Parts: sequence; C-alpha cells; structure tokens
Amino acid sequence: MTAQIRRAFRRTFPRTWLTLAGFVVWLATATMYATAAPTGDIPPRQTWSFSGLNGAYDKAQLRRGLQIYEQKCRACHSMKHLDFRALTRPGGPELTLKEAQEIAASYEFSTVSDDGEPAKRAGRLSDHFISPYANPEQAKYLNLGVAPPDLTYMTLARSYDRSFTQFVRDLFIPYAEQGSDYVYAILTGYDDQDPALTTNRYAPGGKLNMAKPLFDDEFEYPKNAAGEPEAPQTEAQYAKDVTAFLTWAADPDRAARQRTGWYVLGYLTVFLGLLLATMHYRRK
Repeated sequence: MTAQIRRAFRRTFPRTWLTLAGFVVWLATATMYATAAPTGDIPPRQTWSFSGLNGAYDKAQLRRGLQIYEQKCRACHSMKHLDFRALTRPGGPELTLKEAQEIAASYEFSTVSDDGEPAKRAGRLSDHFISPYANPEQAKYLNLGVAPPDLTYMTLARSYDRSFTQFVRDLFIPYAEQGSDYVYAILTGYDDQDPALTTNRYAPGGKLNMAKPLFDDEFEYPKNAAGEPEAPQTEAQYAKDVTAFLTWAADPDRAARQRTGWYVLGYLTVFLGLLLATMHYRRK
C-alpha cells in the first residue's frame, strides 16, 4: 500500500508543481494589472543613466534637478523623508558641506526660544525638506482642495500598465524605471492648447490639478568652459533632470548598496572557485 502511494505521489507531483507555477504567474499578472496606475496614453520608455545593473547617476544632472526643485517644486511640494546631509553623499549630487548648509539654511523651522515663546530657526543638515505650508488644511485651501503630494518616493509610488509581453520580458531583463518614465511623461504631457494648462494626456482622467510647471528657458543652467549652458534649457531637459533627482531622492543609498553588491558577488565568485578547486583535488 505504501509503495502504491509513493508511485501515485510521484506521478501527481509534477502536475501539482506545474499547476502551482501557473497559478503564481497568473496571480502576478493579475496583481500587475490591478495595481497599475490608470493613464490615458502609455508613457514612452526613456533612456536613463542610472538604469540597469551598471547604471550610475550623473552628478551634474542631479545638481541641475536639485536646482529645479529648489527654484520651482519646493514652492508647493515637500520631500520630508530626505535630509539635507544626503546631498553630500557619494553617488548623489555630492554637494560640499557648505553648499548643503546653505540650502538647509534657506528653510525655516519652528522651534521654542529660551523664554518659552514660539520662534523660527534656520535649517540644519539633519533637517528634512519640509512642506511650505503650515498644515495640511492650508495646503488644501491654497490648491483647490487638493494638497500637493510629498515627492520623496514619487518615482517609486507611480507606475503604469506595461502590457503582459513587457511583464514577461522584465522577468529576464529587469526594468525598474517605469516610475521615472511616468513622472517624466506627466511633466511633459501637457496640452499647450489648453488655456488653463491642466490637460495632460498621461494623467488619469486627462487632467491634473497642477498646471504645467516647466517652460523653455525658464531656468539658467551653469555654464561650461565655452560659456554655454551645460545642458539644453528646454522643457524636456528640465523634466529629465528633475525626474532624475527625484529618482535619486527616493533611494539615496542605491550607489552604496550597488557597490556592496558587487563586492559580495566578487567574494562569492572567489569562494565558489576555491570550493570547486577543493572538490577537484579531493577526487584525485
């Protein structure tokens, strides 16, 4: 009886395993379609310097993105999960301590004076990119009833339906920048024919509460040795730079973690080589 049970189990197990694998694939696909952000048009895939296993952030681009955030985005948005000291870390904008301190000092934080009265103080490196509004109610009141979202994890929180074919392709060639593609598409997807500049072909419903934020020649980029801007001063380039900065802000430790991962892979490769060599000599 026991032998019959074993034979039946051996015949059934492969079928059970295939059924389970099929169910997992179906569940993953259903979850992807259920959680993808509803959009009008599908955002086109962009080319990012930080994409892929060997990707790395462009320091100059991150600095330009920080410039746009400081001169435009901070008027409405916060990055409350990012501290000013992160701007000095390797792999990011890599500001000097003085440059980071100057940015931090441009923000005001509530405190209590020595006599117990409410007061204001300049920001420090340990502080975070706070909201420009005193409270959520003020943020809603000044923005047509909708508080501007925090931007720290925006590129991680947004995505779109990339089709089942692309989902299968991602199993073999991972692509993790769809959030960056989506944010870039939103920033560049406004209809210039709309007088209110709120129609956006990539937004759910085709409209946004935020009017078009970027325009050509709105910001002056640093000059290169030839006296020319180091990057085109266009809406598309502005959007690309600030999106790259927001992607970095969502994961400022990515470069350090990437370096550690390569060290670990190198260690495991050497260890595997020694193990194989040991097994080879033991057989002799």
